Amino acid sequence: MQLIYKRFGVITGFVLLLILLVANAVLTRRQLDVQVQNQARVERIQQILIALNQTQSLIKDAETGQRGYLYSGDPQYLDPYHQALAQLDPQLRLLQQMFKNPAKQAEVAQLRTLTQAKLAELAETIRLYNSGDPDAARALVLSDRGRLIMVQIDNLIGTIQLEETSLESTRAEATRRSIRDTYISIYLASLVAAAGLFFLAYFITKAMAMRDIYARQLEEREEWFRSTLTSLGDAVIATDGKGRVTFLNPMAEKLMGRTLSVARGKYIEDVFPIFNETTLKPVDNPVTKVMEHGFIIGLANHTVLLNTDGTYIPIEDSAAPIRDGRGKVVGVVMVFRDATTERKSQEVLRKTEKLAAAARLAATVAHEINNPLEAIGNLIYISKGTEGLPESAFTNLTLAEEELSRVSHITRQTLGFYRESKQPNEVDLPVLVESVLNIYSNKFRTKNITILRDFHDCPPIQALAGELKQAVANLVSNAADAVPHSGTICVRIDCQEDATTHIVKIIVEDDGPGIAPEHRDHIFEPFFTTKKDVGTGLGLWVTKEIIERHSGTVEVRSITDPDLSGTSFSITLPVRPDFQTILVQSPKTEA
Repeated sequence: MQLIYKRFGVITGFVLLLILLVANAVLTRRQLDVQVQNQARVERIQQILIALNQTQSLIKDAETGQRGYLYSGDPQYLDPYHQALAQLDPQLRLLQQMFKNPAKQAEVAQLRTLTQAKLAELAETIRLYNSGDPDAARALVLSDRGRLIMVQIDNLIGTIQLEETSLESTRAEATRRSIRDTYISIYLASLVAAAGLFFLAYFITKAMAMRDIYARQLEEREEWFRSTLTSLGDAVIATDGKGRVTFLNPMAEKLMGRTLSVARGKYIEDVFPIFNETTLKPVDNPVTKVMEHGFIIGLANHTVLLNTDGTYIPIEDSAAPIRDGRGKVVGVVMVFRDATTERKSQEVLRKTEKLAAAARLAATVAHEINNPLEAIGNLIYISKGTEGLPESAFTNLTLAEEELSRVSHITRQTLGFYRESKQPNEVDLPVLVESVLNIYSNKFRTKNITILRDFHDCPPIQALAGELKQAVANLVSNAADAVPHSGTICVRIDCQEDATTHIVKIIVEDDGPGIAPEHRDHIFEPFFTTKKDVGTGLGLWVTKEIIERHSGTVEVRSITDPDLSGTSFSITLPVRPDFQTILVQSPKTEA
């Protein structure tokens, strides 16, 4: 029962305050109407006074321009005169429209007549001066005709201004009285309303206190959910029912390159651009699909997110609807993660499987080909020792033996399992490089390739000669494939020595078309090749592995300019590498 009385008292208080405010509003509205009307009349009077002053000023400007012209003969002095002619008639029409009183309109009509008479007098003097009779023009100016007209104009304008100024004072006083009455009404109503609000404040304060308690509890729950979403390792985006972003956790900000303050309120398509990883064509946004269908939607396979820095990030996961208590979709939450590591792991796994298959194939091919090659080599050796063998046949057998050696070398190079020795020994680099060049001599002759040698005096290095020969052969073979017919290959051997290091360099340069910039980061990857039908994609990968096992490095520089193109591979090796590293890392060749 007490609660009912409290509610009835609050309602009654609000009703009484409402009646008071309505009555005060009606009274205030009437007073304001009076003020508005008086203010409008005062403004109209002020506009009339301004128009009268402008009319009087224009007439005087016209007279001043006429006097200056008659005195100097300079047509520029007539500019104020011409401006007055153009503006006086519209100004007088405006004045006549401002006055509603017929008596005032008659005064304006009289002012128009006097103005036209004055302008006619000015025009007459200018006409006489222009016709070659300046004395007559001056005589007309010195007569009292123009002066008397101007006196009449000033007196008439002064009379109108005096009447309007008096009327302005009357309207201003009425406005002040209305404002005073309005103040009294507002103060009384405010006093009564303040008293009523004072008694209602107690009940409202209690209600607000209860609401604050509920709000704090709701805020604590929201903060708990926010902290949970923020601490997740996956990226989270939440949108409203129209697909506009309402929340991003830090991981989502990082992957998207956008902060919550920037993305908030924007449509998900504008801040979450996703594309197909292969074609880079836009794909359907899962948030849009969730809002259309109302169930969980997973991202399409091979989807990438475009970060604001221009990089594409592979992502995976799904979007789900957010429903209210009645089951209506009021938003969407999307959870995704950076799948770069998974994609790289999958790629590494695929390459590893390819390498494993290549290793098995290499073992099989080596086992199957080795014996026939040895047999052919033995037959050639026996044939060369035959007595009475013609010199031409001996030469052909020698060439066949060289070609057979090159076939064996190419097989070992392709498979990447050639090991001449398991123990490092001293290697004379010029001799090793010359042996490689001899292997490809027929290829050089076929393409008319010029070989330039620049061998500096360098000490022998400790290395696995077979592996090092394999690495140099891969670079020379690639250079021979790259250069055009009648191209040039330059091979340099240089050494550098200081207090701490003693290294040698083998540089293979060609004047081929160069390596495209987009391929340079991938040329040392297994199975990557730009030779299309003839390349295996293993040569440079094997070369890099061999040189790194010898504690060295391989660097590449390439120019694709049509006027000056070419590629340079540089092998840097220590004179005495870490033998233990070579022995441990060097894989064993299966028989």
